[in-house]
Amino acid sequence: MIISPFTPLFFPEIKVDGIDSRYIQTFATSDEILVEVIGLAREGVPMASIICEPSQDVLCDIQFSQWNINASDRLFFATLNLSPGLYSVQIGDKRSTIFRITDNEAVLEKTTLIQYSMANNRQRKDAVFFIDGMQRFFDFRVPGGFKDSNWSFGVESEQFTTAESDIVQLYGLESTQKKFTLGLSDGCPIWFGELLNRLLTCTYVYFDGQRYARKDAAVPEITSLLDGLNSFVFSIQVQKVANIDPTLTMQHQAIMRRVIDNKYRLVTDNINRLIN
Repeated sequence: MIISPFTPLFFPEIKVDGIDSRYIQTFATSDEILVEVIGLAREGVPMASIICEPSQDVLCDIQFSQWNINASDRLFFATLNLSPGLYSVQIGDKRSTIFRITDNEAVLEKTTLIQYSMANNRQRKDAVFFIDGMQRFFDFRVPGGFKDSNWSFGVESEQFTTAESDIVQLYGLESTQKKFTLGLSDGCPIWFGELLNRLLTCTYVYFDGQRYARKDAAVPEITSLLDGLNSFVFSIQVQKVANIDPTLTMQHQAIMRRVIDNKYRLVTDNINRLIN
C-alpha cells in the first residue's frame, strides 16, 4: 500500500541531518487536500486520522472512499477541508509533516495555488485522476509566485522579404515565458521542489486558475539559503497555455471550484469538513 506521491502532503521516511526549514506548509480553508492511497483489492481500508498540533490529539478518523482501479488494485481516497489551525495526518505508520490551514488574507496573498491533473489514468500508476469518469485535481498551495523581472518573450513567425527589402509578415504567434519562484525569504523544504517537478509532468497544470506548462525540459533550479539549513528557493521556466481549447479550460475551472478570480463556491457535501 502506497500513499500517492501526488498527494500534496509530505510523509518523511527518515530523519535527515541539518536544521529543518522554518516554513510550515500552508493551505487556505477553501483548498481541498486530496489524499490518495493505492493498495491491493484484498487489503483492508487503511487506518488514518487527522491530528491537531501541537497537542497531538486525534481530531477525527479519515473516512476513505474506495474505487477499484482494476481487478487487483484499489484506490482509497478522501478530500480534507479543515478549519484554521495546525494539523498533521497519520496513515498507517506514516505521519505527515505539520501543515497549517488559514483564512488570513495577509498570509494567503503571498502564496500560489497550483492545481494539477492528467488527461487519463494511463500515464501514471501511482495516482488516479479520473474516478468513476469524474476528473479530480490535486490542490498544492506554495509560497511564491511570478516576478515581473522574470518574464521573457518569444515568437513563432514566418516572413517574406520583397526585392525592395520590405518585410511582409506571413504568420506570427507570440508567446510569454515566466519563471515561477517557489519559496520566500525563509525558503521551504526540499520536497516542495520535488513535488513541483513531479506535478509539471501532468497534462493540466493551473497556477491560480491560469494554465501553464513546463518550458521544454526545464527542471527546478535550487538555491540554498544557508549551508546546513534544509530550506531552499526553487525556480522553473514555464509558459502560459493560451490557445488550446478554451472550453476545456472553463470545464477545468468549474471542476476546481473556481467561480471568478480567486473566489470559490462553498463546500457543503464533504464528510471530512470540520467547522469551529
